[in-house]
Amino acid sequence: MRSVLLLALALALSGCMAPVTPATRVTDAARELNLACRFGRMDIALGHTSPGARTQFLERRSTWGRSVRILDVELAALRLKDEANAVIHVDVAWVRETESSMRSTRVAQMWRDGDGGWRLVREQRVQGDLGLFGEAVPAPRQTEPRDVQFPTHVIR
Repeated sequence: MRSVLLLALALALSGCMAPVTPATRVTDAARELNLACRFGRMDIALGHTSPGARTQFLERRSTWGRSVRILDVELAALRLKDEANAVIHVDVAWVRETESSMRSTRVAQMWRDGDGGWRLVREQRVQGDLGLFGEAVPAPRQTEPRDVQFPTHVIR
């Protein structure tokens, strides 16, 4: 009798759960990849990238943890193109180790659902500061300091 009640309870509870949507699955994968990158866990992040994108993925993040420090990542937007393709916008807050100014960059990540689940296939910077992915950034212009408090006057 007890086993019949447990079986009935299990069947009743299983009917209440909604199926996991593609949007939920891709959001979970993107969140896990980006948080793993933030904390330097590239082994976990690589599990969410397609095999063809892994080399470029690692090259783009080669300065992370050395000259670039990631402060925060936030999933900003999701657009499902169809059941197997999605674009996720990620806002990344970061600083260069040699500076104290916080910078912000928005990255568009293209995801595809395949045999192993959702995988990152491509990404690009869409707005914000350059330098997050090792792009060449012009050095700030150095200006000579001027003594503006006591200007020099030459009397002849």
